[in-house]
Amino acid sequence: MDQQNHSLVGAEQVKQRQDLIRRALDLESNNPVPFLVAEYDMWFATQDKLEDAELDLGMQVAKYERQSLVDDYTVPHLKPGTGLGTIPAAFGCEWGLNMEADPWIKPLITGGNARDVYRLEMPDPRTSGKNGLFFDRVAYFQSRSALPLGACNIPAPLTAASMIWDYSSFLVALLDNPREVHHLLELVTEYTIAFLKQQIADIQRLWSLTHMNWYIPLEYGLRVSDDVLAVISPRQYEEFGVPYNSRLSREFGGIVVHSCGSITHNLPAILKTDGLRGITLTLPHNDILKVAELAAGKTALMLRYWNMDWENETPPNDLLGYTQQVLDKLGTRGILLEMQVPSATTEEAIALAQHIQSQAWRSS
Repeated sequence: MDQQNHSLVGAEQVKQRQDLIRRALDLESNNPVPFLVAEYDMWFATQDKLEDAELDLGMQVAKYERQSLVDDYTVPHLKPGTGLGTIPAAFGCEWGLNMEADPWIKPLITGGNARDVYRLEMPDPRTSGKNGLFFDRVAYFQSRSALPLGACNIPAPLTAASMIWDYSSFLVALLDNPREVHHLLELVTEYTIAFLKQQIADIQRLWSLTHMNWYIPLEYGLRVSDDVLAVISPRQYEEFGVPYNSRLSREFGGIVVHSCGSITHNLPAILKTDGLRGITLTLPHNDILKVAELAAGKTALMLRYWNMDWENETPPNDLLGYTQQVLDKLGTRGILLEMQVPSATTEEAIALAQHIQSQAWRSS
């Protein structure tokens, strides 16, 4: 197949969006508040996509063709990722495809065999686990599209370790087996660095060190998924999370930390991360006033409110009004907004983006 040159958004417009996102991450004043408005969907590394690269590429390109009609801050790119469990799979965890979400991962370590962490060896960043599948996908996408590629899904070391080590017993091990936990975290951190460096070497048009939707300049580092921080104490996060995220941040020039769930209790601890560029959180899970008190204006806040984030609640019908209420409480400095419209229609996303643009929200 001839390479498809999908100029979904003009080069000048892409540069403008990138510059404005960079300014938001730098907490600059008088900057338009960047926002993403998407139709109701989410990309997972499901079985149909991982077994059919052509299908995956076609679906992603079609999505960005629709998204190009929405006047937001989307920077088009492709996701060649193979799921958040790619790093655990490289350490030998069994994995299997499914049609609902990323491949499932079977842990290697439990509370009963904690000392097995000392048997783990450093994986090969190109061939271990699912890595061959990932780099094959990178080559396929690069040969058939001119769109840039994001990185493979990047769990924080704490999250990757909680997948290698059975989750519930891993949380107990933070108290009972801290030495073994630290050993595992050291291994995972060093391997994450090696795996990312392999990607940097192989991906010709690297978009950003993230598998998610916000563009993060390469010189600003990487984004990690750190969902364990929602269920542990600040003391535990400062011991088992912050040092390893700081190591990644120092290696790559910065870090953006994400977690689903309520994380307000750990916001002060996250702020201790070396080179922190921002925090991305699920707004419906968190007390907005607490977020305002503890983090607003201190680092960039990427606020996500997808349909799935409301869980058992109904998303607001008036997303524009809801967003205005959020900004009234948090201010606008360093704020980036990511939302989905309730329906699956591009038309609704187009209309909402137009309404947001008309508000002309700017950082103060």
